[in-house]
Amino acid sequence: MSIGEEDLAGRIVRRLDQGLADIDQHTLARLRSARETALERFEPQPAWALAWTGSGAHRTSARRFDLRHLLSVVALLGAISGMVYWQYLQQVEDPVDIDAKLLSGELPIDAYLDKGLDSWLTR
Repeated sequence: MSIGEEDLAGRIVRRLDQGLADIDQHTLARLRSARETALERFEPQPAWALAWTGSGAHRTSARRFDLRHLLSVVALLGAISGMVYWQYLQQVEDPVDIDAKLLSGELPIDAYLDKGLDSWLTR
């Protein structure tokens, strides 16, 4: 805690202690009993939070990592991977590679003599 926070905490404690003088013993006993009952029923839950080192720890300790953040990260990664896959599918092969595949394949000789093949190759 910083010096300002410690001073504020001390003032709060002193103010609460001053208020105890105005409460009767029966009410204090009931409050103590209710507090003990609440503490017995309390079950600590693990807190999911991002861990930061250095001076950033005191500023981000209130931020919590929950399911909404996880789902948004998963959705973002899914969208990026979908875009990369779509880009991969949209790639056009180099015309030189197409010609090499065409000429290295086992086409019948009539396919090379066809006038349509010649016009297709010039495109």
